Amino acid sequence: MTLRLYSSLGRQVREFVPLTPGRVAIYVCGVTPYDVTHLGHAFSYVQFDALRRYLTFLGNDVRYVQNVTDIDDDMIMVSKRQGGRPIAEIRDENDAIFRNDLDRLNVLRPTVYPFATDHIPQIIEATRTIIEAGRAYVVDGDVFFEAATFPGYGQLNGVTIEELAKRENPESKREYKKRGPLDFLLWQQVDPGDPSWESPWGPGRPGWSIECTAMSMAHLGQQIDIHGGGHDLVFPHHENEIAQAESVSGKQPFCGWWMHNGMLQLDGVKMSKSLGNLVLARHLMAEFEPDQLRLYLLSQHYRTDANYHNGDLLALGGRFERLRAAAAKASSDSPSPAVGAAARAALDEDFDTPAALHVLDEVATRVLAGTGAPGEPEALRDMLAVLGFAFAGAKGPATGHLSPSL
Repeated sequence: MTLRLYSSLGRQVREFVPLTPGRVAIYVCGVTPYDVTHLGHAFSYVQFDALRRYLTFLGNDVRYVQNVTDIDDDMIMVSKRQGGRPIAEIRDENDAIFRNDLDRLNVLRPTVYPFATDHIPQIIEATRTIIEAGRAYVVDGDVFFEAATFPGYGQLNGVTIEELAKRENPESKREYKKRGPLDFLLWQQVDPGDPSWESPWGPGRPGWSIECTAMSMAHLGQQIDIHGGGHDLVFPHHENEIAQAESVSGKQPFCGWWMHNGMLQLDGVKMSKSLGNLVLARHLMAEFEPDQLRLYLLSQHYRTDANYHNGDLLALGGRFERLRAAAAKASSDSPSPAVGAAARAALDEDFDTPAALHVLDEVATRVLAGTGAPGEPEALRDMLAVLGFAFAGAKGPATGHLSPSL
């Protein structure tokens, strides 16, 4: 069996082969902790947690980095709205809630959990290198990446620069200073009183995308195997990351597999802070067991725009109890290779967790009916543990395992 994964770059499923055999470098875009996190965030991080666990199960040494964007427009806006409350205080409060949610969902802690504000020197150095490469320019203390100078800009989105220029662009700022419509800030001047750091171009702060590039390269090197995040980040954030990283290193590709999870919707509408239609994971876990919520999230394929409705977790209760009861029947017998092979076949085809769970549910039904073959309860338990379920004995924060490694 061979693991095959879909990459947004090239839009195809292909055999996963890491840059270094037996070692996998993963960077997943983290949250901006200016407010509460919601079920959509849980969907993303549970999916990538399960993938990380599966890659480890396959024998890889996985290094997983997930950042915190703790300086940006939203953080500053909330600080001002709260009467000048320190950004670090807002960050720490919301980040603690977020981490607690993921701990309860048994999401392994990242190998490295970097804050953008701890990487200002790396951001400045990356910006300097991009200027020296002739792909950025300075205008009155602002530094812009000139998108037209990067060959292949738009490749991740599969369109031309002209087509990208017609799209809504949340990184489009200070148009009057820019040479081209897709140029974006690497370093920016700030308003009086806003957080700033000294730089060769004057006091200011980083642009959005350069933060992730600097943190990824600082902790994973110049090239990585997997970059994860929601598909709302494909443009402009991840398109910009490719341009930045390859301009700094001169190496291609920056990332082998760009994996984008779908957006969790509430009754057909994307769940987001700006719309206020949030379902909070912690509220659901007050009513349902965290493993039941994990089961719901992994019952959706990571690339789908799942549509959450009230009652979905309740409807999943029968499957949850069936899996848990059947796994509890496992003994020290050798696990059935047939069950493991069937579940792995599903996971190997673009990490199809819904199909794998369907296989395991059929096994659980046989086990509870007394018609299961020898080793099926053990195989069921083992594969559920691979997917991170605490009731199956998976290592993780929910079972007291706080280490970032398995």
